[in-house]
Amino acid sequence: MSLGQILPRAAGEHGGRTAVLDIGRELTFEQVDHAAGRMAAALIGEGVQPGERVGVSLFKSADGFVAMHAIVRIGAVAVPLDPGSPTSRLAAICSQMDIGVVITHDLRRDALVDLAMSVSLRAVLGLCDSLEDTHTVTAASIGSLEPADPVEVDVGDPAYIITTSGSTGEPKGIMHSHRSALAYADNSAATFGLVPDDRVSDIAPHHFDISTFALWSAPHAGASIVVMPDVHQRIPASLSQRTADERVTVWYSVPFLLNQLVLRGDLANRDLSSLRLVQLGGEVIQPDALETFMSFASHAVIANVYGPAETNQCSRYLLSAPPVPASFPIGQPWSVATFRVAEPGATGPGAGGLNEGELWVAAETMMMGYFGETTPGNGRIVEQDGHRWYRTGDLVRLDSAGEFHFEGRADLQIKIRGHRVELEAIEAELERLPGIEAAVATPFRGSTGADEVVAGILPLEGFEADAFLDAAREVLPGYAAPARTVIFNSKKITGSGKLDRRALREDARAAAEGTIQ
Repeated sequence: MSLGQILPRAAGEHGGRTAVLDIGRELTFEQVDHAAGRMAAALIGEGVQPGERVGVSLFKSADGFVAMHAIVRIGAVAVPLDPGSPTSRLAAICSQMDIGVVITHDLRRDALVDLAMSVSLRAVLGLCDSLEDTHTVTAASIGSLEPADPVEVDVGDPAYIITTSGSTGEPKGIMHSHRSALAYADNSAATFGLVPDDRVSDIAPHHFDISTFALWSAPHAGASIVVMPDVHQRIPASLSQRTADERVTVWYSVPFLLNQLVLRGDLANRDLSSLRLVQLGGEVIQPDALETFMSFASHAVIANVYGPAETNQCSRYLLSAPPVPASFPIGQPWSVATFRVAEPGATGPGAGGLNEGELWVAAETMMMGYFGETTPGNGRIVEQDGHRWYRTGDLVRLDSAGEFHFEGRADLQIKIRGHRVELEAIEAELERLPGIEAAVATPFRGSTGADEVVAGILPLEGFEADAFLDAAREVLPGYAAPARTVIFNSKKITGSGKLDRRALREDARAAAEGTIQ
């Protein structure tokens, strides 16, 4: 079986049942299967071959679900593009991965015009009208096509690529196969008991690995997904209302979104009794906010879930009632995953036996590797004891009950609203901007209680702070762009004569947090 066979099988078993609830439309499994088949036929008509990368530039909607399934249906590789990223970054991804075909819709028309001016696209699919100077396959013409059947693929072939930033700022593609994605779909559905009567919140954008639960696991189990569009996510009271109205049973998001529901979601006036499971992952949970949320969703089991995008989710810790622990464990690995703790910086997982150190993971759900890599996992994957081990960079502690706890990072990677951010990548981008001698970046706790990025700048003559922030937003995704800027009048130098970036980051954080009342 391949990912492209999930929808046809679900249509055969659950044809008339609801598959996707979007704003203003409800689609059955038969309908989404036919829609994916028609989009697949359009891709074939444009000469898309198995293994070819296809971009998906869509806001959160049923269209994104259909597009992703259409691509894997023909053995091509889906590459979701972040709608919040600047054109320069999207162009870099398309160039690096040789993406010539993009699926989109009219809400992204202007962005596609800009992208087509930066890279050579041979076709854009899904718009109502044609783009000037770019071959366009309109939504109406796609709707008239005969659905294409899934093609036969090897389960070891690539299926989709999640992009993140490497330490240099260049896009890094995390490439998953049909095998790893199906292993995740199988085991996540079994671990959390997904059934056809479930209604799964579809919150995360498709360029974010959390989205794969609604994308693959839900239809694999015959469950419905409830699309939570961006406009609802920006207004917590609207998000909680849609969750209650559509009787969502399984929720999956970053803790930041749950915190916003507690602060501004009007939960006292919402009926959340349908919620049976709340999965939270991607960043550290705030115990106070979680305990408050649990008072409004008393039927729900809380799962603190863990897994880098490279391995998919591979552990969980369950909590069915308060009190919420101050240090929330990431739990124990799934049956298809193995954890080992090694000394930070070790070149392999070793024999295990340590209770504190850097976490290595071996799992059936692990990626194939990074797109264009020269060594396995760019040196982060090691073969040992008959397993492929991935070095996560996460520091963990194993307690006496056998539960793992996240203790921080062994490098400069952080999480902002669940998005993985490399501080060195931000710094590299900022130092390319005019008027900058040197730049550091670090997280600080903003006024909303969420982490944001502050930039510490050593300016050159003529530096303008407002122009700098505007320029930064042009080259960095919204979540990674600095929310504040701290200007340094003098350098700090290490004993070896290098810029003391650690000290400057600490100063920038202290200055940013000192401005919060």
